[in-house]
Order: sequence, then structure tokens, then C-alpha cells
Amino acid sequence: MLNMKYLQRLFVAAVMATLLSTLIFIKSTEKTQAASNQQDCKSWKTEISQHKTTLMTKAACARHYFLLILVSSAPANFKRRNLIRQTWGTDSNVEPRWRTFFLLGQTRNQIQTTILKVEEKSYGDIIRGNYFEHYWNQSLKVEMGFEWAARYCQFSFLLKTDDDVFVNTKDLILLLQRSTPKNRLYMGKVQLNAEVRRFGLYNVSYDEYSGSTYPSYCSGAGFVLSYDVVDCLVPLFDVVNPFRIDDIYVGMLVNKVGITPVDHRRFIFPDIYIDNCSFVPHTIVQHRAVGQCLIRLFIMHSKGFNDPILGSFY
Repeated sequence: MLNMKYLQRLFVAAVMATLLSTLIFIKSTEKTQAASNQQDCKSWKTEISQHKTTLMTKAACARHYFLLILVSSAPANFKRRNLIRQTWGTDSNVEPRWRTFFLLGQTRNQIQTTILKVEEKSYGDIIRGNYFEHYWNQSLKVEMGFEWAARYCQFSFLLKTDDDVFVNTKDLILLLQRSTPKNRLYMGKVQLNAEVRRFGLYNVSYDEYSGSTYPSYCSGAGFVLSYDVVDCLVPLFDVVNPFRIDDIYVGMLVNKVGITPVDHRRFIFPDIYIDNCSFVPHTIVQHRAVGQCLIRLFIMHSKGFNDPILGSFY
């Protein structure tokens, strides 16, 4: 009986020792891989002189920006871009701390192409990709935008957003200055373990993605990345093929780096089935804001309205 108990103890001790060795090996491997990834983050720009993506633009940022804003836009959306320039998209200070750029692919419409050339020359804020615009090509836009930012700009944080979004740039900068980490930041409206849809507009085949849920990701209408994250995502474009749903694609890339997305309640995304222009005090990013709605939100936030009554729909 004593021999049996002794043998059992020996067996348990051996199992525990094996588990401990395995954990130590895994941790060591993770550290080695993390160090390797960090090296890739620092070396890809010097090792590769040619663009890795469809990026065409080679113009560099004029200065270091605390916040770099990249806005996904379509060639035909001239009015949206101009309204953003006239409202939240321009830092009018002598030494601007932030700058807005618009991400655009190619169009087969010759009139739009001609107007875009004039717009690009007039404002100097358009980043171009060598691909034709399509609803399912948004990941190509993200790739070329991130490569341009990491290769040609110096910045502390990057906001990736769309041209139908209101951004409270003043409050966003204050938040980033006071309340967020300076590194390894991926922040927005987080979708936790979203279910993969096999039907409808966003249906995905098993060949495209075999899992039942996606890695957690931030909704694509507006999310923030620190510089180091953007720098580390670019070399992963060779590892993770573009996924046709762009915000999920970013989540896949960030997951590879081992970063957990941070949810923030001031990123507002109204229900897609409700057409409204709701004022929510202290909003940082609000989706579905164009035309008069964008102007109204910009004026109200600029004047510092914070009465909860103004949060009702109108």
C-alpha cells in the first residue's frame, strides 16, 4: 500500500515537472517570437525600399504629428471631403498637432479622375492606391494607408476613420494625452468574438474563413492605433492575406501582434436601421454623420454643449 502511494506521488511529481517545463518552453518561445516581431517592426522599412502594398503616394509628412487621421473615402465623395476640411478635419494652429489625409483608390470615371487631380494638387491631403475602388477592396485601402503612415510619417497616434463620421478632435487629443497608453494601443468600439455570418451582405464562405467567430476587433468607422502598432502591422501584410471586411482584417492583424483591443464608450455607432443625428455629449467619434448632420454636431461640440437633454434624437 505504501509502495502504491509512493508511486502515485512520483507520478504526480513527474507530471508537474513536465507541465512546468512545457510552460517555461512556451514562455521562452513567446518571448523569442515577440523579439523577432519587434525586430521586423524596426527593420522592414530599411530592408524593403519598394512599397509592399498598392500605395502610390510618396509624399512625406511635413512634421511630426501627435495625431495622424486617415479617412477612407470614395473618389465621388468630393462634398464629404470638403465638409470635413471645413469642420473637424483641419488644425488651424500655426504649428498643427494633427493632420487629416484621405485614402483613395482609382476610378474608371474620367471626369472624377480629372477633378481628383485638381483636388490633390490644391489640398495636398490625398493618399492614392493603385487599385480600383470596390466595396470589398477596403482592406487594400487600409494596407496602403498604414504603409504610407509608417513609411513616410512620424506620429504618436493614428485614427483610422471614414468620410461619413464626425470626429471630436479636441477631446480625442485630450484623451490620448491623459488617459491612454502610449504604446500597444488599439482602441475603439470593440466587437467581442463576433459570429461569422454565412448569409446576407457580409456572408463569408468556409474557404475564406473556417472559424465560427472572429478575433475581437474595433468597428471600422473609427479606431485609434499607437505608432508602434501601425509599424508592426505592415510586415504582417505578407503573412495575413487581405480579408474583404476591412475592420475584421485589422483585428486579425492586431491579434497576430498579440494586442487586445480596448473598448471606449465615447466611440458612438448608431443603429444602421435608424436614420438620425443624435447629439451625445463628449462624443469622440460618431458614425453616420454627413451633410447638415455633420455641421450640426461640429457646432454643438465646438460650443461645448453638455446638457443631457441635448442627447435626445432630433
